[in-house]
Formats: sequence, structure tokens, C-alpha cells
Amino acid sequence: MGAIELGFVFFGWGLALALTSVFGAQGLERRFGLVATLAATLAAVAAVLLLGGVLVGSRPALVVLVVVSGGLFGIANTVLTEGVMATAKVDRPIASAAYSFVRFTGGAVAPFLAGKLAEHVSAGAPLYVAGGMVVLSVGALAASRRHLAHEEAPAARQATRAAATMPRPAVAERAVA
Repeated sequence: MGAIELGFVFFGWGLALALTSVFGAQGLERRFGLVATLAATLAAVAAVLLLGGVLVGSRPALVVLVVVSGGLFGIANTVLTEGVMATAKVDRPIASAAYSFVRFTGGAVAPFLAGKLAEHVSAGAPLYVAGGMVVLSVGALAASRRHLAHEEAPAARQATRAAATMPRPAVAERAVA
């Protein structure tokens, strides 16, 4: 592919990422919960990676898988970031810095390792290894799901209890009846 064609592919990836980050992730998390949304999204990422390894010789298939992965990464990134920030036991700036360090360290090491795998094993090997690692991450998520449970703030919990014990006005009862 030339630079322009490759640019269009990654424009599609970025557009899918942006749309699912803004319009998809929070709705999915509200409906299914953080752990279920993240687990399903990571399982789909693993499937896309493994399928990419199988279809590594098909340029059209890889283009579609790259764009689809953008949508999945938009969901995963938004939900995972929210989960990390909500459950961190340290101040938000420290949690954000630590989270970014881990992400960007992986982003720095991955191209080198992928290149070596492709050079010494096969063109599909980096995708198989990445898919396998994501499968392991789903297992780790399942094993530690209790750490990602959102805790309601004490003030919100107190307001919820107060609202539940307040008598309803008579007007509201007549309107319902």
C-alpha cells in the first residue's frame, strides 16, 4: 500500500475509535457493567488479532480488521481508563501517570517484538502472540473482577438511602393511580 491508501486505512481506524469512545463505550458499560463490557470487548480484540494471523495474506481482510479493531479499542480504552481511575487507591494524577507508563511502555516494546517475531517465525506470529496475550488478559480480568467494581461514594449512598425513606407527596400518588 502507498502512503495515501495506508492513511485512509488508519483514518478509518481512528474514526471508528473516536465514534465508539464517545458514543458506544459508556452506553455499553451502563447496560452491561464495566467487567462484562471490558471482557467482551477484549475477547473480540483477541478474535480480531487471531483472525488477522490467519488472514495475514489478504490485504482487504486486514484493512477491515484494522478498522474494526479501532472500534474495539475505542470501547476498551474508554472503559478500562474509567475503571482504573475509579478504583485507584492513589491520587488521580498518580494513577493516570502509572496507567500511561504501562500503556506506553507496551506500545514502545511491541513493535520491536512484533518485528522480531515476523522476521524469525512468520508474518502471522505477532498477531497470534498478541491474540494469545489478550486472551490471557480476559482471564486476568475475570480473576480480579472484584477490584474493578465501582464503589458508590458515601455521599451518594447516603442520598440514595434518604430518597428511599422519604414519603412520597400525595399529588404524586394521585398522578400514578
